[in-house]
Amino acid sequence: MEEPGLSRSAASTTVGGDFPELLGFCARVEALIAELLLLSDRAPPQFADRRFDSVLFDFRYLDSPGDFESRVEGNIELEALEDQLRESCGSYMQRFFSLLDGAVTYHEELCNYLNDLQEGLYVHCTLDHVLENNCACQLLVESMALFGCMILLMEHKISGLLRERLLVAHLRYERCFSYPNLERMCELCRRHVPSLAMSASSGSSVFSPDIISIQKPEDLLRRFPFPEPVVDAVITCLRNGDVYNNIRFYPDPQHRTTALSLQGGHLYVLLFYSDDILHRGLAMREIVDRFFKDNWMVPIFLHFSVDLLVSWDAYKEAKLSLVSCLSPNSIRDISLQHHTKVTHFLADLDIHIHATNKEYVLDNSLSLLSVIRECNFTLRWLLLHHMTSDKKARDLVISVGSSQQVNEGTLLQLLLKTAKLEFEVKKLHAELLKTRENIWYEKKRDALECIKDLSQNYLGTWAASCKFKNKTLKDWLEHLSSELISLNYTSIGSCGRTIHRVLSTLKDIEMLHQIKESVQIKQGFSKIHKNLHDMIKTLNLNHEAINILSVITDAKYAWVYLTLFETLLKKNISQDPSETKFLHTVFLKFQSWLSAPLQRIKQCESPDLHCISTYYSSKFAAKIFAVLDVIPEILLKTSTAVDYVNIEQPTHLVNRINQEALQELMQMDQQLCRARHAAKLCIISEGLGNMSSNFGHLVNLNLGGWLKKVIKKELAIQLERKLKCLSSYGDMESNLNSLSNFMVSQMQRMEFLEDILHIDGSSIWQETFTTVLEQCAKKEFVELMACTQESANAVKQLNNVYSPSTFFGNLLQHIVQLTNPSHSMFIEAMIGWFDAGGHELLGMRFFNLLELCVGQVGLACLDSLVHILIKHSVENTVKSLHSLVDAKRYEDLTKMDDILGPPMSIPLMGWSSYKQMVKVLHSAWGQLVEKLATIGQLQLVRTLISFKLRSSCKIKANTITSAVEVLVSSLYMHKGAFERGDEDETVRFFHHIIQEQQNFCGLFSPLQVIYISEDPPVFLTRLLSLFSISQLPRYVLDVHLGNLTSPLKGSTADFSAVGLVQSCGSLILSV
Repeated sequence: MEEPGLSRSAASTTVGGDFPELLGFCARVEALIAELLLLSDRAPPQFADRRFDSVLFDFRYLDSPGDFESRVEGNIELEALEDQLRESCGSYMQRFFSLLDGAVTYHEELCNYLNDLQEGLYVHCTLDHVLENNCACQLLVESMALFGCMILLMEHKISGLLRERLLVAHLRYERCFSYPNLERMCELCRRHVPSLAMSASSGSSVFSPDIISIQKPEDLLRRFPFPEPVVDAVITCLRNGDVYNNIRFYPDPQHRTTALSLQGGHLYVLLFYSDDILHRGLAMREIVDRFFKDNWMVPIFLHFSVDLLVSWDAYKEAKLSLVSCLSPNSIRDISLQHHTKVTHFLADLDIHIHATNKEYVLDNSLSLLSVIRECNFTLRWLLLHHMTSDKKARDLVISVGSSQQVNEGTLLQLLLKTAKLEFEVKKLHAELLKTRENIWYEKKRDALECIKDLSQNYLGTWAASCKFKNKTLKDWLEHLSSELISLNYTSIGSCGRTIHRVLSTLKDIEMLHQIKESVQIKQGFSKIHKNLHDMIKTLNLNHEAINILSVITDAKYAWVYLTLFETLLKKNISQDPSETKFLHTVFLKFQSWLSAPLQRIKQCESPDLHCISTYYSSKFAAKIFAVLDVIPEILLKTSTAVDYVNIEQPTHLVNRINQEALQELMQMDQQLCRARHAAKLCIISEGLGNMSSNFGHLVNLNLGGWLKKVIKKELAIQLERKLKCLSSYGDMESNLNSLSNFMVSQMQRMEFLEDILHIDGSSIWQETFTTVLEQCAKKEFVELMACTQESANAVKQLNNVYSPSTFFGNLLQHIVQLTNPSHSMFIEAMIGWFDAGGHELLGMRFFNLLELCVGQVGLACLDSLVHILIKHSVENTVKSLHSLVDAKRYEDLTKMDDILGPPMSIPLMGWSSYKQMVKVLHSAWGQLVEKLATIGQLQLVRTLISFKLRSSCKIKANTITSAVEVLVSSLYMHKGAFERGDEDETVRFFHHIIQEQQNFCGLFSPLQVIYISEDPPVFLTRLLSLFSISQLPRYVLDVHLGNLTSPLKGSTADFSAVGLVQSCGSLILSV
């Protein structure tokens, strides 16, 4: 409900002492409404899913539960759905059940209290006494009206069918059909008549979710009635009195309906509890004339409103009374009156905003309050009545606005400027209050100095052309001076009277002929007048102005407009980042939306305060962050133009500069452009700082954490887009060069933003960079696994038909294709692969460039993907070797072992035994050569990656690398225990982490890594030796290259890859 102003706070102590029961009721019903809103926001999607219709029942279940249960029992599918529903929605249904129980208990206890109050069972407390006490009357009205609001909100936010299904489901799952309040809870949940359909006179709008429109609300509310005498007494009090004392804040009679809007909202709800007032023409004409003669949109709780033109459509006398004041012509005239003021207000606000300072606020306090009051009055009418559900009325309001060129953008500007002026006036007024004693004494000292100067002039001590002697005037001034000296700030009443007497005396003195003719003396007297008036104004400074501002600036009724204006605000910020400097003033204008529903809960010191304030704070913060969501994109986009060093076109320093080239070298245009963009970033930083500093007492925004999170998100999007772009087309090396420039520029931007926004930009960049690369590698891992399942030779797939969709997939395919043993040669001395013409295909230069682009993280990700390919190739090769040794070959190999003799001796039969076995296996090598060469190829690639990782980590993180080396060495001493599995879970986890760090630092030898754990093929080493013997005749020694090469170009695999398969035996761990 709308906050009534300071009167609630000022009366909190008295209310809590004299009427603790009523205060407790108000706190409880506000807590119930907060729980209702929370639950309505988090309704389980399962209850709207048609798949669950078979296990969700309405109140027809209570008439014949056996029939419904028989449908579910024995049906496996339905029982599975029930289990899923119970598991996923059980806690929600329990909270909803507790809400219903709390609501019916509240109504029962409040009715008992009201009955006891009528019967006079409370000492010194009767119904008349409560109604006569202003604070108690407020509590009584709220305790009844807010409960009615809760029922209306429940019908509006949670449909009757959903309520019935939730209650029945909870009763079935918890088996609590004998719960004491169950009958009343069913009455609360029972479906009401359908919501009011949109007729020709009404239409849907974007505000429909926040406008309560219920058909026959009196039937709904009378399910839980209040004692009729109490209802009549409270309605009479609301009709005739000023319950919240708000009229004093609105002296203009035209603002009367706004002053009474809070109790008007309560009155709207309580009228449905009365039997006949809505049908009595005279009573309704009085009510409409006092509360609704110029407005028909009535907020009843926070931003939830009702449209009287629609809501009272079914009540003849009420509708006639309303239409008599709000005919189409009246609506047009009222709308025109408000819309024509907008342009004037915008210009007036600009003047006040630019002139506002302490002196201005002190001199123009009343006029500033008047401007703020008028702006808020017009703003309130326009924003509320643009939401109207009645189509004719809405068309009238919008058409008048269009004729006056007032649209959503204009209303937003009025809201922004009004909020800005309010914020400045409140801040400056608070500062004046804090320092008013010092200001008063300063003005007093200035006035005394002016009097002293004038007195000296009359004595002739001045060497001025205007000097003359007048003993009487001298005595008067000295007397005035002594009176001012005697003034004391603590005696405000006597001070005021004395100052007024001094001012009267000064006016009499100024009437003298000699004074009138002297410009200099008249100026001195005007200074005295100014200081004395400022002293009076300073004495008049009090908290009343703050109280007035807190009431007249309330805007929680327009909370829904924050969503509507979100797009416009983002557009304004994108076009002019200086908008962020005062963005906090807009949200501060809505702070009553956060504080109003907690007012009674705070006064009552309820234990529910924390959880309820957390709910409202989260909603408030979500609105703020929704608008600020555009800032990360602006920051990164703007910072693009603030690079200190252009990576792609570096500026070379020269020893001597020609005068003609100086202007070009200074790059003034570029520097000016960069300075402007840097200024934009500073403005955004200032705006975020204002947001953070002004919301500390309201919401814990944690803007630093949020900014870090959203910058990471935006940075990740840009990085993913860049990686995807590079993986789709172009030469790999040129793409890597482009990526390298992009990475350096991004890092520079983050370092620059670190200084501007006071965030850890380097850390944000490293974390985002690492996360994006790891996610890219995971995606490629999934695609690689799918590829390995489809094909026995994944590397061949990479070479031929595989179309990678990720950066790492494209990179891996590029490496595999360039290092293909059939088309390239690895030269160890040159550490790279070369083609037949001697051109380098891939070498350390490529890996250096790759490390510059993706760092150690990228290299480690690439190494893990190569590891997967090697493991897959080893598994397929081992399968081939298993199938190679059939029964016949097994017998031949056994005989060969017998012929060769013991392993440590010279073979008895010499070369002939090997030669014979090579011939036997010659036809079997076939595809095995290609598979073994692929393993060697990938091992060489992984060796280079490991070398680059190790060297890079040694340079960039030597301390960490040394620490990992020491840990790895110490763990190697316990290798046996690890292999036996004797260690516990913690030690195994520690060993796994150290192994990951070891791989990341490149502290491993790929040739010693075990890829699979299974029984090796029989005679594995013998088969590998025979394989090598069979392949050696194909190669000759090239003394220039220091390597074996094939004289038959293109027909034989690279020897470096083939020869490396001798280590294949170490890739398999026997189990």
